Amino acid sequence: MQTITTDELARRLGFENPWWGSDIQHETIFPILPKRAFYPALFNSIQTPEMGRVLELAGPPCVGKTTMLRQMITDLLAKGVDGNTILYCDFTAPSYAFTTPAQLVGAAAAKFGHEPNSELYLFFDEAQFLDGWRKKIQDLAINWPNARIATAVSCNSGAATETGWQTVVLPPLTFVEYLRFRDIDQMLLGGGEGEEVGVSKQAMTMSPAAIPALNEAFCEYVNFGGFTKGIAGQYDTGKAVDFVRGGVAGRVLHRDLSGRNGIGDPRDLDRLFAVLARNTSSEVTIEELTGVVGVAKNTLRKYLDFLEQAFLIRRLPRLDRDGKRFQRAVAFKVYLTVPSLYTALFGPVTRDDKMFPKLAETALVSQWMGSADDRRLAYASWRGGEIDLLEMNPETDKPNSVFELDWHDGYTTPGSKADKGPGELTAFVARTNPAAKTLILTASTARRGTMAGIDITLAPLALYAYWIGRTSIGDS
Repeated sequence: MQTITTDELARRLGFENPWWGSDIQHETIFPILPKRAFYPALFNSIQTPEMGRVLELAGPPCVGKTTMLRQMITDLLAKGVDGNTILYCDFTAPSYAFTTPAQLVGAAAAKFGHEPNSELYLFFDEAQFLDGWRKKIQDLAINWPNARIATAVSCNSGAATETGWQTVVLPPLTFVEYLRFRDIDQMLLGGGEGEEVGVSKQAMTMSPAAIPALNEAFCEYVNFGGFTKGIAGQYDTGKAVDFVRGGVAGRVLHRDLSGRNGIGDPRDLDRLFAVLARNTSSEVTIEELTGVVGVAKNTLRKYLDFLEQAFLIRRLPRLDRDGKRFQRAVAFKVYLTVPSLYTALFGPVTRDDKMFPKLAETALVSQWMGSADDRRLAYASWRGGEIDLLEMNPETDKPNSVFELDWHDGYTTPGSKADKGPGELTAFVARTNPAAKTLILTASTARRGTMAGIDITLAPLALYAYWIGRTSIGDS
């Protein structure tokens, strides 16, 4: 039986690092794609050791983590960094199954004469395929103290406790990035004369005439825009549709990783994921899911943990009518991390489809992913009432912002909802925190009002999603 030799590993590394020992740094190594809004800060981090010698890029599949690593390499070469000091390794390659990061770096060091104190740039892609990857990379950082290390993973490895380890969650393509990649953000939201919509600490201006076009773009984003594939570069609706239709669901379910996490039958995981996708933006219970999927509660909880750690779903905690947390969580609100996953499973929907408000809410929640506010989200429900979304104050555990979604503009369209008004919403705010920002997110209505002494802002949901995305990337 022949085994993989050191020479063969070195040859594979040379194949994967074409800039070694050549002038290729002056050529185009990777496809030229637009950079995500998060890129400048992350590239600065990899060049500045004190900001985190190990940079971990975590997030859902197909959102640009690999592209970002490659863009870093391209920019380092453009800045004159010696290509022989840059190593890239994709751990999905079976040839690396019996090796470690230390062995790969050692092979490169032997080839080019690097010493342990050499300044190197090390990029490890899909590192979750490496058993014990986090400890092995941390050990590498200790043994090569001047190395700048970046690793991309499609699973949540938990809070970083190691010194010099910086974890950044890269969210799905935000709505603001989607509009910028399509080069239509300035056309729709360039400011100027228009109706002021107070949606955050500052105000935004937008012509009411632009809202239908914004909603049309938002609908396309909900159906096809969460992934960088098919969007980056010159926008092509057909490419975006083909990418979502052509096997996204299978690629993102991590069937190769599920077995590593003790999931014996991936079909049970598929059934659960399909049920959760159908119920995105809805409250579900462990009891209900157990009955539908047909697995034991402990097994179900393990599956839910896996799906959340793999950045496929997001669970929000439930609060009661007084904004208090439950000691025993038997119900939670579930969201797909990328609304386009619904399209991959069930096909696209129109703005008039009864499912669209749920997907619009899913898209809204995804804008917070990776931001400081992401873990502050919750919802409230009780017998006969509910609050769609809450953003909690981490110090007081009271709502900072309270949201109701009204995609059909029910409060501004003649009918029973308009006659009744948002009494349930204002009563909840009065009970929990009268100073909380109270928002009703609509399809097209923008105005301010007051009910029972509570100030309310009505704002288009698509516009608010844009604003949250701007805020999360530090661009507001």
